[in-house]
Amino acid sequence: MSLAAILWAIVAMMQLCMTSQSGMKKLNYNFLTFDYAQSSLKICSFIFMGISLYLNCLDHDLSVGMITWIFLIITSAFFLQLLFYYHFKRWFFFAWIFLFFLSVLYSLIKYTQ
Repeated sequence: MSLAAILWAIVAMMQLCMTSQSGMKKLNYNFLTFDYAQSSLKICSFIFMGISLYLNCLDHDLSVGMITWIFLIITSAFFLQLLFYYHFKRWFFFAWIFLFFLSVLYSLIKYTQ
């Protein structure tokens, strides 16, 4: 299981949580009320999921990478974003930004050598 893949998956799951009806109602982020903000965040979430799958398949082969991505990375990212959502609601946006920059930095450091 790749750390970069799980970081990208957590960022994508947090974005999908922010754009869901429950997330929009409970988090009250004003920037999500714009027309293009929700759709662009959803599109970016699927792009980040693709990056996560690609990075996991780089660490493992294609067959093992797909299986670990489906059964380990997606499920653990889902439960970690639930942890952030229910226990750290006040810092959810800051955790999302921090995890985004951490995933970009870790991916650049690990895969540009």
